[in-house]
Amino acid sequence: MNKFYWFLFLIFFYDSSYGQSAGNFVGYEKSGESLIVQGTSGVLKIQAITSEIFKVQFLNSKTSLAFDSSYTVNLKSNIGFDKISESNNSIQLLFQNCSLEINKIPLSIALKSGNEVKIEDDQGIRYSQDSVFLSFRINPSEVFHGAGGRPFGPDLNKKAFEFYNTWEHAYYDQATGLSQSFNVPFIISSHKYGLLLDSDQPGMMRMYVGSLDSTRLNIEILSAGRWAYYLIHGDSNDKILENYTLLTGRQPLPPRWALGYIQSKFGYKNQSEATNAVSKLQNQGFPLDAVGLDLYWYGDETKMGTMDWYAPTWPSPEDMMTRLKAKGVKTILITDPYISTKSDQYQSAETLSLFAKRYDSGQTYTQDIWNGTVGLLDIFKPETQTWLWEKYKKLSLQGVGGWWTDKIEPDYHPFDAYHILGNARQVHNLYSLFWSGNLFEHYKKDFPEKRLFNLTRSGWTGSQRYGVLPWSGDVARYWAGLKLQIPIIVQAGMSGLAYMHSDIGGFATMSDKTDKDEELDLRWFQFGTFSPITRNHGQRPNPEPFNLSEPFYSIVKNYLNIRYQLLPYTYSLAWKNSISGRPICMPMDYFENRKNLGDINDQYFFGENMIVAPVLLHGMPSRKVVLPGGKWFNFWTDEMYEGNKNIFPTLTVEHIPVYAKAGSFIPLSSSKKRSTDFYTSDSLTVKFFQDISTPSSTFSMFHDDGIDPNSLTNGKYELVDFTGRVSADSIQITTVRKKSFEKSIAKRNLVFEIKNLTSPPVALKINGKDYPVVQYANEFTSASAYYNLANKELKIRYDWECKDPLIITITRDGLGIITATEPPKPANIFTVYPNPGLSRDPLSVKIKFVESGDYSLEVFNNTGTIVAGKQLGKQQNGTVVNFMLDVKKLKGAYIFKLSNEKGKIQTKTIVIE
Repeated sequence: MNKFYWFLFLIFFYDSSYGQSAGNFVGYEKSGESLIVQGTSGVLKIQAITSEIFKVQFLNSKTSLAFDSSYTVNLKSNIGFDKISESNNSIQLLFQNCSLEINKIPLSIALKSGNEVKIEDDQGIRYSQDSVFLSFRINPSEVFHGAGGRPFGPDLNKKAFEFYNTWEHAYYDQATGLSQSFNVPFIISSHKYGLLLDSDQPGMMRMYVGSLDSTRLNIEILSAGRWAYYLIHGDSNDKILENYTLLTGRQPLPPRWALGYIQSKFGYKNQSEATNAVSKLQNQGFPLDAVGLDLYWYGDETKMGTMDWYAPTWPSPEDMMTRLKAKGVKTILITDPYISTKSDQYQSAETLSLFAKRYDSGQTYTQDIWNGTVGLLDIFKPETQTWLWEKYKKLSLQGVGGWWTDKIEPDYHPFDAYHILGNARQVHNLYSLFWSGNLFEHYKKDFPEKRLFNLTRSGWTGSQRYGVLPWSGDVARYWAGLKLQIPIIVQAGMSGLAYMHSDIGGFATMSDKTDKDEELDLRWFQFGTFSPITRNHGQRPNPEPFNLSEPFYSIVKNYLNIRYQLLPYTYSLAWKNSISGRPICMPMDYFENRKNLGDINDQYFFGENMIVAPVLLHGMPSRKVVLPGGKWFNFWTDEMYEGNKNIFPTLTVEHIPVYAKAGSFIPLSSSKKRSTDFYTSDSLTVKFFQDISTPSSTFSMFHDDGIDPNSLTNGKYELVDFTGRVSADSIQITTVRKKSFEKSIAKRNLVFEIKNLTSPPVALKINGKDYPVVQYANEFTSASAYYNLANKELKIRYDWECKDPLIITITRDGLGIITATEPPKPANIFTVYPNPGLSRDPLSVKIKFVESGDYSLEVFNNTGTIVAGKQLGKQQNGTVVNFMLDVKKLKGAYIFKLSNEKGKIQTKTIVIE
């Protein structure tokens, strides 16, 4: 972006009157499903898209053309206004979970929950000639996330930034983050709302989030288009993103191979070089799913835009791709929006008038860029879209497995260029959206049996519904560049772009940076393992991990195998994103609304169950890790930590800090795979980080064929639920396949690793039958369990018939096993006698309550079924309760569980004869 232009722009703004607003209230009426509010100088049109999504527009008059179609929003339905309450000062539009309040003098709109104002506009949308202004009143203490892929934050409060997709080569500093290649005018507040801006000509925008006035969010736009804003209510980040992606579209499932390892560089110059790299990786035991071919596949940079193989260096591409595919390796090709005048295809596009034009002459707008003279395709023209797709289709039929759409900001886009949709400056931000949409819709039509792989450098609101897999651009090969990737990934995820990732190792090698920095490569690979996409790329000549020396070579290979072991977990995160909009990588305050967590920029959630804290500096001996509430386990050593505090783990070269949440299930693929093509989820290791602090937890594992683009809509997938119930005396794990399809696996070999089991099991039953526990590790082969006292871990191996529920019940030694890190607390005095008892005689139960609460008593058999119980109601500290409990027809061992509404649990194991 031209910074001088912005300087003039701001001078204009501060000298302006900030445009026309709606003025004061005159009256209102219903028009269809809309509410039309007449002001003294304009009209507000308000629509309820759902009961938690509201659209607001400003019109000069009732007859003005409303902004009722959108390139970015695909949810058009609205529900109308059934409950309207008017007073002297305001109009209330009432819904189940929230309300809109229209203040009359001056006209302004507030989103409320109960009596609490979440956000309120300040004079609404105001228009001047080619300019638009908005401002909102906000709480200075709010934390804001989103706005696209930003390298700063992740709290956007007190910051200013632009929305104009740009490309920055070799970035490594936050100062370059005013504007990025992924700008999304959507932000989420810790005050539990989202704000989206939308226009048919987005132009150039700058947003000030409390940076001019801590109580205001100011937005200043150069645009000739029509504008609307959306207020989105939600009681959590999950709900806000669910509503946002309902409005703008959800990310379809990527092909499962996208979650494997992708090898690329700038670039493989010929067929032999590319195939040799693949063979060397696989022969040395590195798993691999795809190879990315940069511009040399069509010749060199002077032939940019030529969507055809360069025969002298790629003599048999179809045979090459067939052979690679047989090895489980897909071929990804780069494409560009520019066509060089030296390209064989330039004249064809010129004859068909497919390029952007000069406004004054109507001639093709050619420009000289780094690789020669080029024309820019006008992606908004239907003829261009058709011509371009025919190129993509031909190559896809040859065997190309995925696409790499580069430079589609577009990075060189003169303001005076003209497209069929409008002036370049006005429609610039829509360019990448149209490019991705064209590729997605045509691919869906002509290849209905496959999922699209589209690795792309730029996007706008709604890009996620076209299946884009974004990357963070040409980051410099510096430690500082690595550090910026965490906020970029987190902010993109909070903007609907769940698959943001980076070039492992950094793309651009600067003149002051030697090619070889194996520590940086290692740490970037370790971070990339726990990223949405794991892709190695760069300008350096030898980025492949087989070029590393020891110990880096072996550690990187181990991490890439860990990536494949994580596939049951990461693929389930992808499913969760596609059905709900939840990101794969999330900021540290995503689940816990605490301001001190909101601006942590060096660690993140990888799914709800894991925290990843990459190593971001050379030679770090240790680093701070902030643990949120609850208890957390070192993923590598199983060591447990209390939450709500900072820890300072000693760093080793072998691992980066990764922590699993207490109560979490993390399913892993047991066997090594050279490609996701050979993955079936038939053999799993399920880690269960159990702790009495989390009495109930669950995880849903998703599985399908990894290819079918309609598996979700057609129900062609399976879901396996792992559920844990933990008390002082027992642990119960239930595994149930709650959904299946015709390709579902009939049997799975499962190995459960039950962590934090501080004493040997008293009894172990599977589906009500005793199960053997061996004493030595070498005896743990099949159909048995093994307790490792040193690791406090119970391993259970079982061949599960997936159509039947699997219930594992572990009886253990009472209250004494509560984790040693938990300080002793006074417990209710809870006795049941006699023990053993007789089934014909009632048992006597006596409880002296030390902690007040609402209590219940439940009796479980060894399969976890409740067979008796009693609601005890509210009890005060010091109260003593005595009662008799009928146990007729009960025989065997039973667990009596006393619990309150706070989740506090006490148990007794009782034998009834």
